[in-house]
Amino acid sequence: MDGSDFYRRLEEWLASPPPLTVVAETERSALRAEFNPHVHAGWELKLLGSGELHLVPPGVAHEATGICPLSLEAGAGGMTLLFEGRFLFLNRPAGPRNNFLPELFALLARIPAEEERLRGQLLRAAFEAVRTLARSFESVPDAPEDRYTLALDYLKRNYYKRELGVEDLAAFIGVTPQYLNRLFRRNGGSGIRRQLIAIRLEKARELLESGNYLVSDAARLTGWSCPFYFCNSFKRYYGVPPVSVRG
Repeated sequence: MDGSDFYRRLEEWLASPPPLTVVAETERSALRAEFNPHVHAGWELKLLGSGELHLVPPGVAHEATGICPLSLEAGAGGMTLLFEGRFLFLNRPAGPRNNFLPELFALLARIPAEEERLRGQLLRAAFEAVRTLARSFESVPDAPEDRYTLALDYLKRNYYKRELGVEDLAAFIGVTPQYLNRLFRRNGGSGIRRQLIAIRLEKARELLESGNYLVSDAARLTGWSCPFYFCNSFKRYYGVPPVSVRG
């Protein structure tokens, strides 16, 4: 990939780190459905159009902020980097020996906002870690992925968006909706809509089993606009009502 623009911006952020806000857990009922509230298993660092950085800890429910100049997701298993609306790296694996981002982000989240100098140092260290990871990924190019795999990964990353449609997915992959539906039926045994429902239900069950979410929370955070429809779909899929699997 040609990441020259990304590396230029990275140098700017290293020289002068943007202001940082650590997103805290809020009352889930206050999260607005039209802004697609959701959670991530790993850390998310995103640069807003205003120039401010938001750091979202794992498991913190938050609203989507639209297309950001930079969106980085990092966990123990690897990193995804979206820059200026384009994926530079998508679910690239990285082990603990060369991926220090989760630890750096955890430290950043602990530093009080008034400790600006220390926060700036840690943020620079995090950007250095991003650059190191990106360079290491470039030395081992991504294995080519088929369109079905890319489309399925897109669903798994965007399942919480209520307005997500076949047209959006087809545009991302670069094929017609009709062709993409045939691709899903041939490779996955069912159409796009059915697979999206399965992903949403599986994500909702993960939340419920953690014991940290009410049934209504799990429904809202996984793209369901109607709790009644969610409960019926869950029981059809798993054979039990959602409340019975809550930890």
